[in-house]
Amino acid sequence: MSRSDATGFCAATSARSKAPAIAGRMLLGALLLTSLLRQCRASIFKSIATAAFVFACALSIIASPQTGSPSVTKVEPPSWWAHHTINPVRLLVRGENLREARVRSSSAAIQASDILINRDGTYLFVNVTIGSAARPGSYPLTLVTPRGSATIPFTIEPTLSTKTHFQGITSADVIYLIMPDRFADGDQSNNAPPDAPATANDRKNPRAYHGGDLRGVIDHLSYLKDLGVTALWLTPWYDNWNGVNNCDKPWCPNTYYHGYHAIDYYAVEDRFGDLKTLRELVEKAHALGLKIIQDQVANHVGSRHPWVKNPPLDDWFHGTLASHTLNKFKNSVLLSPHANQDEFRNTLDGWFSDDLPDMNQEEPEVARYEIQNSLWWIGATGIDGIRQDTIQYMPRSFIHDLSNALHRQYPRMWMVGEVFERDAAHTAFFIGGHTGWDGMDTKLDSVFDFPLWNASLLAFTNKLPLRALRDQLKYDALYPEPLRVTTFANNHDTMRFMSLDGATLEGAMMHVAFTLSVRGVAQLYYGEEIAMAGKDDPDNRRDFPGGFPGDALNAFTPEGRKPEEQKMYEWTRNWIRLRAQHSALQTGRLIDLFYDDDSYVFARQDRNETVIIAINRANKEKRVNVPAGAIGLRDGLELSSLTRTASVSARVTNGQATLGIPAKTAVAFGIH
Repeated sequence: MSRSDATGFCAATSARSKAPAIAGRMLLGALLLTSLLRQCRASIFKSIATAAFVFACALSIIASPQTGSPSVTKVEPPSWWAHHTINPVRLLVRGENLREARVRSSSAAIQASDILINRDGTYLFVNVTIGSAARPGSYPLTLVTPRGSATIPFTIEPTLSTKTHFQGITSADVIYLIMPDRFADGDQSNNAPPDAPATANDRKNPRAYHGGDLRGVIDHLSYLKDLGVTALWLTPWYDNWNGVNNCDKPWCPNTYYHGYHAIDYYAVEDRFGDLKTLRELVEKAHALGLKIIQDQVANHVGSRHPWVKNPPLDDWFHGTLASHTLNKFKNSVLLSPHANQDEFRNTLDGWFSDDLPDMNQEEPEVARYEIQNSLWWIGATGIDGIRQDTIQYMPRSFIHDLSNALHRQYPRMWMVGEVFERDAAHTAFFIGGHTGWDGMDTKLDSVFDFPLWNASLLAFTNKLPLRALRDQLKYDALYPEPLRVTTFANNHDTMRFMSLDGATLEGAMMHVAFTLSVRGVAQLYYGEEIAMAGKDDPDNRRDFPGGFPGDALNAFTPEGRKPEEQKMYEWTRNWIRLRAQHSALQTGRLIDLFYDDDSYVFARQDRNETVIIAINRANKEKRVNVPAGAIGLRDGLELSSLTRTASVSARVTNGQATLGIPAKTAVAFGIH
């Protein structure tokens, strides 16, 4: 018998044994031990390790009987919906003394079946089938063992309207990324949870909690609406550990203020608020025409999650806290059909860091749990999109299954994956709409365009010629639909533009204008609109000025902004409004017209209109000839500036138009 066979047999026996008395268990353990040792002798003890494991397993049955009454401490998901595409829903029940359990329902509206109990009797999986006649309400289940019973609370929720929720994201949207802890403190009562040490709540420490929360976002929805963005992406609102990590490294003491170390996939971070507040945020945002995007993290949990010490299944994670491999981040092996299995498996199975246990989505129970969790947050809150963290480190088959499940239930639902690579071939490999060499179409709606972001930063800090933008965009040939790619100015993992070597305010303005006018879904990072500075993490996650008690300046208001901040704000708002007013900038195809070391001119064109974007980073005005006839513009048409910052125009003559582009700026031209 192999070690895996012994594990399965031992687990099955301990979970499903019918012997209620200690004596019976001792007899069963003795018989099992005798049988297994006989098999080991027959194979001349091929594996001493296996024999030792068998011995320990048998002793565990003898020595650790469950004599107490069962108890239930956690049910995931706690609720579901009738008429859902996932039916039955599979519950994961955490508790004690769950061995030999049966689950029954007192209502004909739901039925329980297909029970699986882990070896320690601490987790139980059960299917709950919801009948078509079920109505919203409480439907508790009863868990029964020979030693007693316990209640499994479960609720059927009313469904939210699809007319006002689950709207999805399109290339017409402009996304605004917010780190709740660093944006605004709207509720000071949640700044210091009872179990949090004082050092966890220190605004002077850039790695501690600063007090921002969901109420702070709600309080500034009007600011965001006035700026013109249409969707808010919040970094994870899962509950995280409230403690402080202390070590002798430069990054200590630190906390998990950023939200990427979940300890509960079904709870809102207590420092941010609660589910009621989250729902209020979604509803108030929707009332203003703002969508909400949740940052989900299926790849890993935090090391403080209860699963780490007591996993629901032996293969729930790739490895254990004491024994695991670290990801070497040889990410190119995920793209290559020639990769060796050792490197490939390390990239999928290795832990992102020592304190981020890697989930095993190739275990069906894990995959089902995570797909249900993703759908639960959507149904419970009415959000409109998902940003999936570190998506390339999960199996492509899981991305496919997750995407399909989202689209089946919510046809307009949108998910963008973080594939942090500067190689367009790599990012294109993960977007849906085409089949990779592995025969898999991920069905993923979007990926972030890290390659174009990188080229833009280098171009507008004078590290590359401006033609590099065109050179990068030619790789759009790799994307099934370039309009679906998410283009961004910066994010919480990157150095802010104003802290880059060679950065200027004019460079930042051109970078933002390019981001908002090029093809794809546009995304800004909080503070980009006021030219916030910030070097590498955590400096790039500074508090938004004015969002916290005692702030000297309030950049949420014109009066509280410095001259450069106000200039950047007005520029950003004007380009967002320009995008909103012109369908060509939302859905039009992109056509290159002119490019050299210091300038790039391209058209965005749809059935209704043509808009020409001209960028000149040189220190003086540049005059360029563009082939207007090549994009269907007839002689006599006038091209005039659509941007308030530059009043320039040109006329089409002999199929050409000569554009005068002011120095260090970007201009949008409309056709009349």
